[in-house]
Amino acid sequence: MKKEERIKKLRELIEKYSYYYYTLNESLVSDIEFDKLLRELEELEKENPQYTMFNSPTNQVGSSLKNTKFTKVTHKEKMLSLSNSYNIGEIEDFIKRVDKLLEERKKPSYVLEVKLDGLSISVTYKGGKLVQGVTRGDGMIGEDVTENILQIQSIPKILKEKIDIEVRGEIVLPISRFIKINEKRLVDGEEIFANPRNAASGTLRQLDPEIVKERGLDCYFYFVVDGEKYGLKSHSEAFEMLERLGLKTTKIAEVLSSVDEIDKRIEYWKDAREKLDYETDGMVLKVNEIEYWSILGNTTKSPRWAIAYKFPAKQVSTKLLDITWQVGRTGKVTPVAELEEVEVSGSKVKRASLHNFDEIVRKDIKIGDKVFIEKAAEIIPQVVKPIKELRTGEEREIEAPKTCPICGSSLEKEEGLVDLRCINESCPAKIQGKFEYFVSRDGMNIMGLGQKIVERFLELGYLKDITDIYNLSQYKEEIEKLEKMGKKSVENLLNSIEESKKRDYSKVLYSLGIPEVGKFLANLLAEESKNIETLMKMTVEDLLLINGVGDKVAESVYNFFKDEKNIEMIEKLKSYGLNFSQEKESKVERNVFEGKTFLVTGKLVKFSRNEIKEEIEKFGGKNLSAVSKNLNYLIVGESAGSKLKKAQEIESIKIITEEEFFKIVKGE
Repeated sequence: MKKEERIKKLRELIEKYSYYYYTLNESLVSDIEFDKLLRELEELEKENPQYTMFNSPTNQVGSSLKNTKFTKVTHKEKMLSLSNSYNIGEIEDFIKRVDKLLEERKKPSYVLEVKLDGLSISVTYKGGKLVQGVTRGDGMIGEDVTENILQIQSIPKILKEKIDIEVRGEIVLPISRFIKINEKRLVDGEEIFANPRNAASGTLRQLDPEIVKERGLDCYFYFVVDGEKYGLKSHSEAFEMLERLGLKTTKIAEVLSSVDEIDKRIEYWKDAREKLDYETDGMVLKVNEIEYWSILGNTTKSPRWAIAYKFPAKQVSTKLLDITWQVGRTGKVTPVAELEEVEVSGSKVKRASLHNFDEIVRKDIKIGDKVFIEKAAEIIPQVVKPIKELRTGEEREIEAPKTCPICGSSLEKEEGLVDLRCINESCPAKIQGKFEYFVSRDGMNIMGLGQKIVERFLELGYLKDITDIYNLSQYKEEIEKLEKMGKKSVENLLNSIEESKKRDYSKVLYSLGIPEVGKFLANLLAEESKNIETLMKMTVEDLLLINGVGDKVAESVYNFFKDEKNIEMIEKLKSYGLNFSQEKESKVERNVFEGKTFLVTGKLVKFSRNEIKEEIEKFGGKNLSAVSKNLNYLIVGESAGSKLKKAQEIESIKIITEEEFFKIVKGE
């Protein structure tokens, strides 16, 4: 494609995406994709100035204000957007540019703030009374939404001082409110909001102020317009002034002076932001000294004294190439989205969950769609929704399978349930799934029996049912001759199998794969029954007396132990020495860690992370996911990285090795 044609295409795409985002409150692409297109256009325009236009998207801020329903208002001081960075190297470049522009002047300090993912607002007070609220709009002209911001409780109608002032902030929808609103919309049969930002933007631009009031928007202020007029010398002082006037801030305005400090705090907030009740998509770094702002100046759309650092995207868009169907250990047939590879929250993703066929129908997803994906609980990628506005007509409908994709047996759907299931007990996928579940970390934790090895052993006939795992030693010589095995690998595998016989009763119970019984319920049933014989004798009524066991679980457990094949499996496992009982005092022998918090970092030698975490909880402790002042102990393994460095900066955190940890457990 010729450069002129590419420039034209980029402008059309960016204008289209901007219109949907700012005017229709709908995201057609992720922020990072939008930024990539904008950067490409900027580079092409620099290289080819003959094609540059004054109204190019590279010179515009925010919305073009087409078809606005509100009165247009010209900003007294332009509301600029921030240039974005995606790594610490770009932050370093920003600081070097600042130093160069300031020449021989004293090096500045910097203020680091969270970047709220909401809607920018400028609010004017006269004599301390709120008189006007205007959106960013295109940076020059915004929309007057005064009637609507009067419905937001966190925006004061009267300040604590009788002052004429213009302040700027971000209107957001708290995550807790977002969840409740979407739950209600589902019940009412309405389309749910894709994210809090779109919900906040759509709410603020409602013509009915009562809807705004009902939604429960919030607002955080971060900027005083013309701060020097009020004697302010720094941005950090502006934060203090905002709070003094009774304006709500995030209270996050950290004054820093070096790249190392900035890097450490950005790393900290990557995890810590998850505790906030509002969406953040990055951090904002600003030169603290206000006197430097005019020296540094602005580009056509961004200040040179500030930059945004964007966190890895939680939600991105990509193309749905195809659907494959997986069969689990219970026979549940699950659709999996095959995607064009994309990066989500810092990792490459090519596949994502679609849960079940009913979900595909409800979301109206088609093969060939551009779709949004995100990581559920930061772990499992899932398809959020299709971007219907980008459909070309070449997309294909997704059809539910009628037969098992593995064994070809007919599929069934239980009345009242959404899942398709393969009912063939000999289905290879179900058999393999049961083995993988049994040997998993949360189960018997048998190292060396991964998916590929289990699959190979099934093919060779070494494994037919679960109990055969404890008879693999008879094939020792044959296994040693297999590709990528060898004597050492086989020795480790057999040792791990032998070691698994020492697992707690609750672990064995979990590993049996009783439908509806996960880790928590396995622990609960083990604690209540004390041994397998007692559990096997329990009626549905007995099981329902256990706090935490409902009708579905009780029926499932009862039926599992009425199946002769399951009884036979348990008796065989008993004969191999597995633990089917527990001592009365095994729940918590000593609450030695009660009230204490732990975090594990680095590579452990003697134990897995899951094993240590279980020991922590067993003895009354709690596991955390990030370093903070709330952390009591950091357990350090080999090659510990940034978490160790952060912990060393907080005096109250005790840093221990795994050996020291187990000495505490033993009371040594």
